[in-house]
Amino acid sequence: MAKKAVIVGCGIAGATAAFLLKQKGYSVEVFETRNHIAGNCYDEEIHGVTVHKYGAHVFHTNRDKVWSFVNRFAKFNDFCPKVWANTKEGLIPIPYNDITKTAIGEKSKDQIIDLIFRDYSEKMWGESWENLPGEITSRIPKIREGTDRCYHKDPYFGVPIGGYVKMFENMLEGVKVHLSCTPTDWQTTKNPDLVVYTGPIDQYFKYCRGRLDYRSLVFEWSREKKQEVFQINECNKDKTWLRSIDHSFFYGNDHLEYGIVHREYSCALDTVFNTNEPFYPVNFGENPNRYKQYRELARKEKNVIFTGRLATYKYIDLDTAVSQTMNKIKHI
Repeated sequence: MAKKAVIVGCGIAGATAAFLLKQKGYSVEVFETRNHIAGNCYDEEIHGVTVHKYGAHVFHTNRDKVWSFVNRFAKFNDFCPKVWANTKEGLIPIPYNDITKTAIGEKSKDQIIDLIFRDYSEKMWGESWENLPGEITSRIPKIREGTDRCYHKDPYFGVPIGGYVKMFENMLEGVKVHLSCTPTDWQTTKNPDLVVYTGPIDQYFKYCRGRLDYRSLVFEWSREKKQEVFQINECNKDKTWLRSIDHSFFYGNDHLEYGIVHREYSCALDTVFNTNEPFYPVNFGENPNRYKQYRELARKEKNVIFTGRLATYKYIDLDTAVSQTMNKIKHI
């Protein structure tokens, strides 16, 4: 009889685990609290435009094995996001490179932070720039030489042709998926040989060491004239949203006069009425010490793998979630 594996969560980490365990001969069941697969990568079509419901997700990586893995389930276009920053000195291209220098002149690192990143980051995290950890500030694109406008420097990038949902359907072929579950429905499976948990780690342990903090997002959608570029970051606090993103850029759509644009607002996670989703672990303040306690508890759990952004309480990209999960499943 095949061994049983339970996967909690159907985002990129959960789907990766489901595919790999099925290959190893496990009978796999996936439990997802949302009413759809693909987690934050979920996409759908609106007015002929493929939109990413939970914010833009461009897959990018410098890992050959990860790129080869995801291309088993979808072919990717060569979409690379071009981003502008709306600053006190007007609209300027980022990352800061020779094009930016031409637009606003030579700037020191501190001047660049003040102009482009300080207000934006403080809006996103609800914390002063000085108190943000290196895990966050190091994600800011460094000053670059040349004129390449692509926001990411990784050699592999794009969005899946046909959309993320189709890609996830291919990953989950032959796997039983339960949608609209409660956070504990997975526990009804009798005597699983393995559990792969991708949800919030504090929720797994019933918040016994206190709640970990997360930032969430609110999306304001509109159909409007196409933006000049894919993404515009609002780098001044007088604009309350973080960025506006035009989803019509994902697959070209140059013929369209109107795009589907979302404006993205950062906020705290609602832990009372559960009206929003946990997006970004707040890995500063008391949270790192609290997470260490949960991590120690996790190490004592038998036949349970914790993987993905929420279960490892790390602000990671899609490719890291895939790589992390591949490495953990490899040793089973």
